[in-house]
Amino acid sequence: FSKVVGILLLLLIAFDLWAWRLRLLHGWFVQRPDLRGTWKINLQSDWKDPRTDVVIDPIIAHLVVRQTFSSLSMRMFTAESASELIAAEIKRADDGTYRLAAVYRNESTFSVRERNAIHYGAVVLDVQGDPVMSLSGRYWTDRNSRGEVRSLARHDSIAGSFIEAQALLP
Repeated sequence: FSKVVGILLLLLIAFDLWAWRLRLLHGWFVQRPDLRGTWKINLQSDWKDPRTDVVIDPIIAHLVVRQTFSSLSMRMFTAESASELIAAEIKRADDGTYRLAAVYRNESTFSVRERNAIHYGAVVLDVQGDPVMSLSGRYWTDRNSRGEVRSLARHDSIAGSFIEAQALLP
């Protein structure tokens, strides 16, 4: 009995960490897109700089996704801030497409905290392609700003910072 339980536990761990990514399992057995890696993202916001009352230019960000079958972790880095997920869910539509809905917390560096206060927001991303080729969607924050998100490139490696992500996806 203990050997069977041990083998089943090892199989379950292997599936959660690795086997769920196998392409031959997608569509009929695995109903979850593989988003892992570092994504270069374009953020277009309607936020106006309070000092100039001008809408800011698009921002290049990097979204780092760590994922197993049972878990999803995302961090977004810009030159001035980092965001992390508080909660997220990936839903599959009847037509086989996926949508990611998430709530996040953004914290800027101390040097810009006066004009970019810590804030919370939500994002809805449409996951396009199988395998996943791009992400696009919308976001909004508790400081009354909103905008669009569009992926520009993806790298399989996991970056730990904005500088590392820039090196992967210049």
